[in-house]
Amino acid sequence: MLLNRHRIAKLIELTDLERRLTGPERMLREEDVALLVKAAYDDATDAARAAFMARVQSMPVTAWPWSAVQVKAARSAVVAGPGGRITMGLSTRPEAVVPPALLLIRGEAETADAEPGDRLPERGTLEAAGWEPLHRALDAWDTTAISRWIGPQGWISPGGAAPQDTNDGATNGQPAGPMGGSPGGDSPTPQPPAASTFSWRSPAVIAVGSTVASTLGVVLFSFRRRRQPAPAPAQETP
Repeated sequence: MLLNRHRIAKLIELTDLERRLTGPERMLREEDVALLVKAAYDDATDAARAAFMARVQSMPVTAWPWSAVQVKAARSAVVAGPGGRITMGLSTRPEAVVPPALLLIRGEAETADAEPGDRLPERGTLEAAGWEPLHRALDAWDTTAISRWIGPQGWISPGGAAPQDTNDGATNGQPAGPMGGSPGGDSPTPQPPAASTFSWRSPAVIAVGSTVASTLGVVLFSFRRRRQPAPAPAQETP
């Protein structure tokens, strides 16, 4: 699987700024947010795009594009305890705390152009056991823990464990071989990313598909649209 560490690091920065910036400073950083989300959307699978759109369509359009990197506080939930007692707890669903853009980054489509250091064993496989703490940190959006796994050349193990070769060419703590394959081995068959129809200059209707064709439509307004002057009214010809 692909997990772009540069985009994860940028997302950590922007989620922090989203909580703190207001006024002119916030407007100045809008383009950084839009560029990150667009790049992640372009490279994501249809399933990841659909999950992202399902999240952002429930948010106010006026909050775009910052809503794409907004982290929601963990929501309290009513839980039926022993003996029918009602208790309050925190929602454990990942979507309750992670920024929507993370769904795009974690759902990046396979490509031969990806950096070897961004390749990890597929989650749930035996080879990925050593990377499970990273995945749990991403599920909980624990940015402190996530940052410890980001290395200059690839994802690393904070514990300093020796790298272990995996079947898919990734290594535990070290970058994989050329084109994501194991050093000296065959490269995986590249899969071209799905073409993007995402528009940032005007309202867009996003069509996403899966094995069974389906569509999800939602209107998003670009931050650039708000900066464009209104067109002058047309003059009537006498």
